[in-house]
Amino acid sequence: MSVQEIPSVNEALIEYFRLKEKFENENNVYKKRIINNPTLSKKEKRTEYLKLMPKCVNCKRPSKKGTIFSIVYHPSDDKTDSYRTFKSICGDLADPCNLNIEINIGQRDPLDKLMNKIRNEIIEYKNNIIDDKNKLLFGLITTETALENFENNKNYISDLTSVYEIYLDKWNNEIDNQEKKIELEESLVQSYESITAIKDCIKKMNENNDTKYAIDAANIYHKILKPLLDKIRQLKYSENSVYNNENNNTCNLIQRKYKIEDTLLTSYEDKIISFEVGLKAKVVKKKKPGLIVIESESEESEKPKIVVKESVVDETDEPIIGQGKDGIAWNNPKYQQLWDKLPPKLKTEFKLNIDWMKDFMYTCVNNRNKKSGEACKLTTPPNLIIPPRKMDNGQFDFGVSIYNKAFNSQPKTLQDTYLTLYKEDPVTKEKNYKMLEETLNSLVEKEVEFGRGFF
Repeated sequence: MSVQEIPSVNEALIEYFRLKEKFENENNVYKKRIINNPTLSKKEKRTEYLKLMPKCVNCKRPSKKGTIFSIVYHPSDDKTDSYRTFKSICGDLADPCNLNIEINIGQRDPLDKLMNKIRNEIIEYKNNIIDDKNKLLFGLITTETALENFENNKNYISDLTSVYEIYLDKWNNEIDNQEKKIELEESLVQSYESITAIKDCIKKMNENNDTKYAIDAANIYHKILKPLLDKIRQLKYSENSVYNNENNNTCNLIQRKYKIEDTLLTSYEDKIISFEVGLKAKVVKKKKPGLIVIESESEESEKPKIVVKESVVDETDEPIIGQGKDGIAWNNPKYQQLWDKLPPKLKTEFKLNIDWMKDFMYTCVNNRNKKSGEACKLTTPPNLIIPPRKMDNGQFDFGVSIYNKAFNSQPKTLQDTYLTLYKEDPVTKEKNYKMLEETLNSLVEKEVEFGRGFF
């Protein structure tokens, strides 16, 4: 894939780590089978372990390395700042497949560290000016030298001060924002007033034995206090998350005043050197066993005629990432024809979810082969989370961004209705969310302009 056809450096880096995680997970499955096998001795386990031949995450061929993932650090020099290279190639070095990922990412430095460094340099150049003045007074340097040094130091200080002001503005906006502080103080005062109002309602309820004050207290909490508390949390902490520690079965609340990534800066321009993913190979067709039908030509025939009828062939293909006018190409003409007719919005989502794209293309092409002219249906992404997770901001996370967008844009009452679309087994109490899944697919079809599925 050429660099200009890649959506962004971040997406390329995400794909790199996705492939790396997939490779490691598949490899760990085989390792665990050996480790957890009680019939093998330690020596036998070691022997079996050495025999492991992991498969390349791209071409699926076994080799000693499987797939080689590497991260190399390059120190700064006179021409470029320091950066890291993320690289991935096929492990079969004698006959590698086309997998070739190489991404250069600049080293990120904390904003406060850069500001301290610039501040120290400014102090150093100011001290140089004072030192030159003292040397001039004692006749250790000439007036011309002192003036020349002064101009150089003054220019350095001016340049450094300009950079420092830019960093300081960013620090004030992201970390020490005065507007946020004022808004936080106002929200805290309002929350205290709401709490006082709730206490007054409870007091009046006890005094008058009237439940209407309890209703007033509940309304104050839901309509005023709770939104204020959510706002205060967001103003106090830019990052709120819960880490589930499976080792000791505990949950840890993580709250940070600011996100780490907001304070990291780099002067290096990130770039993609190479990005070739997807096996370039001939179309592979999976043939199912033929059906043997015994027919008789006539009653007089001594032997029946055996006719072998081939069953429908399932056509499969792998996307060639980095080719075609929009960065995706196919070897199979039917796949390519279908891809060319898909809505641009749907293509964009598929590029972010390769497994979903492959599943949809396979299903649509083969269904059309079986029934000529049959409309395609949007398949469910394999990584879709149902039921969804409810986030701190009140929105729902289905694990796929376009599904999150389609669902969270619906009215609250409609969202609540959708979440009841399931069938519960009366015995096992297991919930089947097939109805919700189909409803979500319909919402996403409208979002990506899928139409009626005739391409």
